[in-house]
Amino acid sequence: MIYIKKWTDYYEDFFPIEPNQLEFFSTMGDEFTAPAKFLGVECGPALLSETLQEKHDLTLTDSFAEFVNIVNTRQSNQENPAHVFNLNPADLARYLGKNFFNVITCLCYRIIFMKDRTLIKKFLFDSKMLLSDGGYLVLDILNFSKYDFSETKVELPPKKSDRATLYSSVIKNSDSLQYKLFQHVVTASGKVIDEVKDELVCPISMESIRSYAKEVGYSSVEFFNDYKRTPYTTDSDKIICVLKK
Repeated sequence: MIYIKKWTDYYEDFFPIEPNQLEFFSTMGDEFTAPAKFLGVECGPALLSETLQEKHDLTLTDSFAEFVNIVNTRQSNQENPAHVFNLNPADLARYLGKNFFNVITCLCYRIIFMKDRTLIKKFLFDSKMLLSDGGYLVLDILNFSKYDFSETKVELPPKKSDRATLYSSVIKNSDSLQYKLFQHVVTASGKVIDEVKDELVCPISMESIRSYAKEVGYSSVEFFNDYKRTPYTTDSDKIICVLKK
């Protein structure tokens, strides 16, 4: 996986802890017997973990070895460190305990890197197996329903920070109906880091998530604009998807 190898130093600038995100997950965890068991899939640098693990049990996985190294370095000084694994999402059900986790997350639209709808559906199925009764799967995705994918190229909203800006676009291969992501970073000094080219992605929509969740057998699905649980509106740039077992 080539994803952002050259700009991991800027990842937290583009994907910081969001307003109300900590409260959202803390409240969700409080629904279960302490310590609630969280699984963060494709966790990135896992910014939320240091706070959540104060009262919850955390397992973190990422298919990107550089992120796993970052998390392990951070966890080395923790009194109750998270369990951290370099693991592809397709292999979760092979190595992790069934009916064990109370909350599973896949944030920062990393689910699109599962590349195709079959693998995304498998991830929803495997997550349901790993969840305890009444457990939650939380997906944080871009609102791809806003965009016209009949066009060859779709420009996604840039992500800006004081140090750099991330530009992203999705280009459709009309012959195979595959989608590829192109991303580059422009630093505050004007340096261009052109990293992601031809990365196969699956720009999954809210409607598809709803359909797959029903097919897999989740008891309910809710969609929000943000971590304040603002009800979903069509103009939202992102969607918080909450699937309950």
